[in-house]
Amino acid sequence: MPWDSTFEVAFHPRSVAIVGVSRGPARREPPFGGLTTLCNLQHYGFEGRIYPVNPEAEQICGLKAYPNLKAVPEPLDLVIVAVPAATVPSVLEDCIAAGARNIHVMTSAFSETRFDKGKHLEARIREIAIRGGLRLIGPNCMGLQVPNAKMVTFNDIPLKHGPVAFISQSGGHVHAYLLLGPAHGFGFSKLISYGNGLVMDSPDFLEYLAQDPDTRIICLYLEGVRDGARLARLVKEINQTKPVIVWKAGLTGAGAQAALSHTGSIGGTREVWDAFFKQTGAIRVNSIEEMATMAMTLLYLQPPRGQRVALLGVGGGNSVASGDTCAEAGLEAPALAPESRSKLLGFISIVNQSVTNPLDIPLIASKPKHLQRVLEIVAADPNVDTIIINQLLGVASRERSPSMTEGAEVACRFIEESPYQKPILVATAGASISPQLQQRLLSAGIPVYSSLSGACRALYCLLRHKRFLEEQA
Repeated sequence: MPWDSTFEVAFHPRSVAIVGVSRGPARREPPFGGLTTLCNLQHYGFEGRIYPVNPEAEQICGLKAYPNLKAVPEPLDLVIVAVPAATVPSVLEDCIAAGARNIHVMTSAFSETRFDKGKHLEARIREIAIRGGLRLIGPNCMGLQVPNAKMVTFNDIPLKHGPVAFISQSGGHVHAYLLLGPAHGFGFSKLISYGNGLVMDSPDFLEYLAQDPDTRIICLYLEGVRDGARLARLVKEINQTKPVIVWKAGLTGAGAQAALSHTGSIGGTREVWDAFFKQTGAIRVNSIEEMATMAMTLLYLQPPRGQRVALLGVGGGNSVASGDTCAEAGLEAPALAPESRSKLLGFISIVNQSVTNPLDIPLIASKPKHLQRVLEIVAADPNVDTIIINQLLGVASRERSPSMTEGAEVACRFIEESPYQKPILVATAGASISPQLQQRLLSAGIPVYSSLSGACRALYCLLRHKRFLEEQA
């Protein structure tokens, strides 16, 4: 479908009709239905006009109800369809007659059922949508979530606006990401759940978000795509100005079968998608949690010059494992320069400690004031591009809780004042860290990870994206 700028009004609608709003309590509906959607819009303070459509009701939730779309007294920016599957074709005909073009079909029971009846219904609504020039999102999806427009279909989420957009075939992943974003220090510009992607597919949404001034990072969850060549071309182009993070599911036999029954998607082979990532420079992730971690990294971490890492940790065994983790992620943990080792040994005993990279220095976990000296020496080392503080805050939290805050504050002040411009990452090894402390670290440009492996993988992906941009320049 050719790009049309009037699609923008679907994300900031002044008028929304919901077709298929029951009169009874929302709890009697399926988990997500017309009445639930209406209640959620009202609950979050949607400022546009809402028109419930139900031919058997005069009023629903304090709003005048209308028998059909043609009876609504103004042009509609968005129509949300939540009627039974067999009724969807007639509603789409009404959309055409009413001049509505942006349509979200929430209804399921189409090709994803793998039954002929659902496939035939889906083919029929596709024919109607194309004939009528409808920008149809779905079917079988949760549609649009736009925090700054208070556009939601979920009722238990924080509305945090920010620079990250998410295009997902799965509505459940949208819900999870809405919760993960604030926990990783970011909010959302737009989130799009498009289900079966019958008319509007992922490349259409990519085109829109590429031009969206509120979006700096685009995330994609894909089960399949109709026009892979178009997707690859767009991702490669967009990736040069807005990083594109992609989680491609359905690469195993079991995953492919699940995708087919979830959204009716046929996803392609692993080899095809390996080539896609190599050619487009898209950042590959393998879970919704990893996607959130990567978005946080792109937002808060300045890309280092290279892949040489100094690891500051606690425990000899931990240091050995840390070196393995770093290498497995594609990073290096080089020996420190002799001058750096000499300076460290000036105040660090080698009894139960080590100044060999990865460093094992329990002293700075119990006495954060020494962390400043270690950071100054390691950051000045010519063999180091990035510093990862691993487990230190976790150990501090178990020993004496103020020590965690003190250590974090030392790291923040150092990165804010350091002339070396070498980034710092923190891996907490699963230790609990308060939202306030995490935000303090993020505000200083120090992202926080729950594990060293997560920190190393995110850093490697950031460096690989940096190389892609340099190669394209």
